[in-house]
Amino acid sequence: MKIGFKPKYTLTFCLVAIFAFTNCKKEVPFEGYTITGTVRGLDLGTVKLLETNFIDRGAEPIIIDSTQMTNGVFEFKGIIEHPDRVSITIGDEFRSTFFLENSTIDLNFDATESNRGELKAKVTGSALQEIYDLQQAKIDSITNQDKFAILKTIRPKLEVAYKSKDETKIEAFQAWSSQFKDLQNEQQNERRSFMIQYVKDHPESAVAPWVLNFQFSEGRMSKEEMKTIFPIFKGDAKHTAMFKYYEKTYNDLFKNLGEGAIAPDFKLNDVNGKEITLSKINAKYKLVDFWASWCVPCRASFPHLKELYKTYGKDGFEIVGVGTADAEEKWRKAIEEDKTPWMHLNDTGADHQWGKVARQYGVPFLPTAFLMDDNEKIILRNPKKEELDAKLKELFGH
Repeated sequence: MKIGFKPKYTLTFCLVAIFAFTNCKKEVPFEGYTITGTVRGLDLGTVKLLETNFIDRGAEPIIIDSTQMTNGVFEFKGIIEHPDRVSITIGDEFRSTFFLENSTIDLNFDATESNRGELKAKVTGSALQEIYDLQQAKIDSITNQDKFAILKTIRPKLEVAYKSKDETKIEAFQAWSSQFKDLQNEQQNERRSFMIQYVKDHPESAVAPWVLNFQFSEGRMSKEEMKTIFPIFKGDAKHTAMFKYYEKTYNDLFKNLGEGAIAPDFKLNDVNGKEITLSKINAKYKLVDFWASWCVPCRASFPHLKELYKTYGKDGFEIVGVGTADAEEKWRKAIEEDKTPWMHLNDTGADHQWGKVARQYGVPFLPTAFLMDDNEKIILRNPKKEELDAKLKELFGH
């Protein structure tokens, strides 16, 4: 009997087995994103990858990651739970946007082709970016149809007219531009129809909210349209920064700051530095009007507001102008130039951003206005001229 027998070739077999196991072991692929960026015309700088935030316009951006660029090249690696359109800043001067997803993405920039700090990225490796660019090209083709060519001349003439402060020139512009109202509506309806159809066809795509963009807003859609479109979104679409903006807009409009809700109280300083509390303003009805000196539509609305103030001011109607996202000296100058006789409060935040009250009220754009009673109950939110006129006539009886 042979005790402790060792099979022949045992050592060789073990070595072969170990070698085979090592070679058969598969390398686990990286399931996140790798971003390689190249910037022509710029060698060094801090590069930041940022979440887009439309919910609180005065908040500091959320930094996903940051790195240092060397010899015009930078790199990011990470994993994103849901794809989305993100921002990127390069140094203190340049910024851009692109769709981030878990893939290998190359970004190529040319610092010499900056448009006021905006850089157009040549993106490869992001399928969502390709889809988005294709849809934008289709929207542009709608906008740039020959039948709409004349509309490109309206905005420059509008700015010249209102900056002139000449009532005759303003009236002349209004008379001239009124002839194109139907054409403007036609262009807008064609663009909007395309955007809405894309959402209906791709409700789960992260691209869909970005194609619709800020079309989903009370200034561009009826409340009925918003109620119809909001529930369409599903899946990745509901995790995008744009959809989060839709969600806040929807809740503000129909719940938190809609008609029938109680507006939040606030304190701000007037032009003389005196602190004013909204709830302590002695008025039966108050129109809280958010505006800025640079906002052409805001200041264009003032002549009519002056008429309303003259008609109803003695009966208990007060206008509370809340200047926001503005330089204080420009805000004061605009008040003097426009000779607006109502109360003006300053709500400008740091770096001329949305102020604390504008943020509290979820102001989506300027002008934004709230008509409320003496208990701050909101009667009208962003009323059109005709709606405000009719409501004041109803409230005051004349």
